[in-house]
Amino acid sequence: MKYLNTFIILVLVATCFTFLHDLQAQDEGNLPSSTDNTMLEAEMTGPFQTPELVVPADAVTELNAEMARTAEFYTNLMWAVYCGTGEKNIRKSKAAYDVLIKEFGQDDASSIISDKILSLPDLSFVYTERAKLRFNTLQNIKGAEDDVEQAIELNPENVQATWLLAQILVRRVFSTTENRRSADVQALQERMFTALEQVIELDPDHHRAHYYLGTMARDIGQIELAITSFKALTRIMPYDDQFHRELGELYEMQNRLEEAMHAYERVVTIRPQQVSARNRLGQLYLQTGNYPAAIETFLVTLTQLEAQAGNEVSNSRLRNRNPARAAREMSETVIEVHQGISLAYQAQNNFEKAEFHITRAIELLEEQGASIRSGTRRVRSADRVALTRRLRDARYTLGQIYLRFNMPRKAVDAFAKILATDANYVPALSGVGMAYQMLDDLKRAEVYLRKAVELSSENELPDVYNALGYLYAEQGIKLDEAALLVRRALKSSPTSGAYLDSLGFIYFKQGKLDAAIENLELALRYLPDTPEILWHLTDAYLQKGLKEKALQTLEHAIRLEPDNAEFRERFDALKAGK
Repeated sequence: MKYLNTFIILVLVATCFTFLHDLQAQDEGNLPSSTDNTMLEAEMTGPFQTPELVVPADAVTELNAEMARTAEFYTNLMWAVYCGTGEKNIRKSKAAYDVLIKEFGQDDASSIISDKILSLPDLSFVYTERAKLRFNTLQNIKGAEDDVEQAIELNPENVQATWLLAQILVRRVFSTTENRRSADVQALQERMFTALEQVIELDPDHHRAHYYLGTMARDIGQIELAITSFKALTRIMPYDDQFHRELGELYEMQNRLEEAMHAYERVVTIRPQQVSARNRLGQLYLQTGNYPAAIETFLVTLTQLEAQAGNEVSNSRLRNRNPARAAREMSETVIEVHQGISLAYQAQNNFEKAEFHITRAIELLEEQGASIRSGTRRVRSADRVALTRRLRDARYTLGQIYLRFNMPRKAVDAFAKILATDANYVPALSGVGMAYQMLDDLKRAEVYLRKAVELSSENELPDVYNALGYLYAEQGIKLDEAALLVRRALKSSPTSGAYLDSLGFIYFKQGKLDAAIENLELALRYLPDTPEILWHLTDAYLQKGLKEKALQTLEHAIRLEPDNAEFRERFDALKAGK
């Protein structure tokens, strides 16, 4: 505070006066004799004669009074600050600030608030310090708010006062019992955000203001504002992984997956042992189709989880956590990682590893279910339902893997376990229906697919509609209904080559060759290397009399599957009959 210098000058001046007074007393006690005076006068007649001290005509006689007032102010201020350092003297500190504000903060004291004694920022500081006592210790929120508003009016650049006002408004927002959407609460929130933004404007590196602003904005859904705040925090404190993680979660909310991945990559770079963030990163790699990166990330996560498993119980005790709860949380992460890595291997056509990891996830979920049934731990009803749903979803994933890799019998077994506990689960009904279709058990396939369609009134299931429509086309029955079913599927996915192939095949069965060729050619555009579509298109070309196109289509199919005897025989027969 610049006026502290004035106080120091006052002390020095007082010291000098005391020293001069003592010096004068010493001189009077050693006055020279008359002879000495004569000699002294003779010596002082030269050019070095000392002039007499004369008071200047324009001397400021009020200087001592101003210094006294300054000394009084700073003495009381230091006492107030000193008392504020101990909890037992808080009220003494408050009383000292009251005295200062009563004497120096009145409207008629404007002449005191000048460069001579103290400035507006000085008085603003006093109001701020009293507001801190009222807010933090005395819990006088209204008084604290009045003080900081006065402090800000006196000095708009007072960062501490503005920051304290923001904290007061945050507490008021969270303590209000009114409807969050009411006009008063909305206005209070706007004041809160304005105060936090003003703190940041005054001090761009005020990390606490950025954190408050980011979390408040996130909680009420202002995601862009929250992102701006947490990005600032990653600049101010670049090696704090918490802010990078918060930023990653915010980017995920906006489906900005590339930016989310970059944020999580920073987290695991700063804290390689952060398995939950690494797991999220793996899930994002999986979601964006970067399967090699997903597999690598998941494998590292599994290795870290295995290494931590042995120490988790002891570590949780040190952190005063429930060891059983810590073990369950770790198990949940392991299950999620196994499910993610299974999907990544499935996308890479690695059946063995895809099956292994989803089976391992199912085993872990079944172990959790067994512990619940045995009563080894108390579980809420909602948790039981959630576990049942997760086990069902994992089994469904396993069934889908078997369908993808042409193992319909295993798929039937996987879906049957789901239907044993939930006979009306539509995805499992459609899955087992498609499995029976692959086994050429068309009667059972129709039963399950028809039931799935009948139960799907609330959700569109394009795969089920397509499967049942294709089933009817294969048998040459109910072709009009088959066409309606496939067109319904195409509404959900108009660029699906599989659905377009089914519709073209149905039109072929109906004798609508132009429509059949149009849809089959479009299907081939989306799935250019699919032998089944090439086979159907060959039939349509031949039926239309377009043998050259049929031969070209078969040649394409043979290049894809050179060992397919059926393609080769048909090609040779057509060429010979030309």
